[in-house]
Amino acid sequence: MSEQQADTMGAAMIRLEAALERLDRAVEARCAAAPPVEGDMVPKAAVAALATRLDATIAKLRANLDEAR
Repeated sequence: MSEQQADTMGAAMIRLEAALERLDRAVEARCAAAPPVEGDMVPKAAVAALATRLDATIAKLRANLDEAR
């Protein structure tokens, strides 16, 4: 992997992590503003599937960064 590709991967990883932080803050703010009502939340299975996909994406980015070094 070239230095430019490594820089691109690093930038993508930073943007993904920043997006996850914003998502976390948004969820916290929503929960603080109005406690969830039964049936108001996203199904736990959907959240778990999304978390698994995000974890896999982060792991892939980290692996690519490690290869570039």
